[in-house]
Amino acid sequence: MECCWVREPFMFYSNIFTFMSKKWFNILAGVFLPILSVVAAQVELSSSEPSYGGKSLSSWLDAYGAGPGGYKPNPQADDALHHIGTNAVPYLLHLLYATNYTGKDKPFMVVTPPASWEHWKAFLGFQALGPLGKVAIPELVKLAHKPDATGRYSSRQGMKDMTLVANIADNSSTYGAIDDPRRHQGGLERFTAPFLEDGDIAAWSLAAIGADGVGPLVELLADPSPSLRVRAVQALGLVGGAAEQAVPALIRTLNDPNLDVRIGAADALGGIARQPDLAIPALIAALTDPMEGVVCYAAVSLGEYRERATNAIPALLLDFQSPDYRNRDSAALALDKISPEICAKEVIPVLLRKIKDSRGRPQTGGSQSANMSLITVGQMKDSAAVVIPAIIEMIGDTNYSEIDRNNAVILLGGFGPAAMSAVPKLNGLTNDPDIQVRDRAVRALQKIEPSPMPLR
Repeated sequence: MECCWVREPFMFYSNIFTFMSKKWFNILAGVFLPILSVVAAQVELSSSEPSYGGKSLSSWLDAYGAGPGGYKPNPQADDALHHIGTNAVPYLLHLLYATNYTGKDKPFMVVTPPASWEHWKAFLGFQALGPLGKVAIPELVKLAHKPDATGRYSSRQGMKDMTLVANIADNSSTYGAIDDPRRHQGGLERFTAPFLEDGDIAAWSLAAIGADGVGPLVELLADPSPSLRVRAVQALGLVGGAAEQAVPALIRTLNDPNLDVRIGAADALGGIARQPDLAIPALIAALTDPMEGVVCYAAVSLGEYRERATNAIPALLLDFQSPDYRNRDSAALALDKISPEICAKEVIPVLLRKIKDSRGRPQTGGSQSANMSLITVGQMKDSAAVVIPAIIEMIGDTNYSEIDRNNAVILLGGFGPAAMSAVPKLNGLTNDPDIQVRDRAVRALQKIEPSPMPLR
């Protein structure tokens, strides 16, 4: 016979233990199961993730930098993506479908990057794959039609905000930097914008694939949604000459009722720079658009056609007389590429006079216009022999504002070895008491005469 004083306490504590076990099990399960599910998902993904050279695909994608603002070209990663080939596509599509975790589904202590970074890495992967990524076209088309486009042209000036040019000139590690042939299509801002929707990136990925991705983007131009049409024109401009078949559709889009779409169409025609017999007359006509943004992008796109656009010179010279400095400076940049001779005679003297007239004035609207003119002059690579001496002169003239002199230093670096005559003046600035002046001078010197000299 079992003693009750042994059995009953045992049952009592057993019941307590059972109750507490269930309670703590539920608590611990609520904490750790989400973490385990995330880990399991990552393990499952990594197990199917291709690799090359002992490194996973995700590691190669990380080699391009952390997020859109930190992108750096990486030939080794490009080579790895080419070797991985079509095996990379499922993983890249997985990244494109990534979504942000919300408060409910984000496990405790689990840190995840924003989905836009995953989308961005997918784009970089497709950019490296190029035509090899065409097997993803059906899925990319599906995503590109998602109604979440956030891109707008009229809310930003891109390269028409010429201050942006100076920022790009001072950061040569940023996506091709100042000499990227696509620089007029939004510059640095395009690659640091926080709104990297999966649909936008899917359209860019179609563009990265090349000619095979053009047809779906042209079809998207006919979508009833203006935001999706903006998405299409932005992507087509990134394709370059391989999007030649899109030129007629883009010309029709220059008459789109939506301002952003018209601006994007003008921009894309310059990025493609094909079929001049069709595109140049259409862009000349766009110079009369009532909206300033269209005029700016049409002018710069005409410059991308260079000497083939000589019949645009009269219209651009007229545009150069515009009271709006954005129109004027965009026309100046175009004329520099189309005819350096005419630019040296009709344009540069006017801009230099405007810059000199601003000396000693307080920062007003007029001086801002002069500041933009300085940065415009600093982008005239085809007229370097004329403008570089003028910019060097500014550095030593204390009558100019500190902003103008600093911009002059930055812009000289953008000319690279062509600005060798500026080296003595810049060397003198490396001992300036102002640390910002010293740093800018050192950066400019490294671009003009690359050397192992470290940045201060």
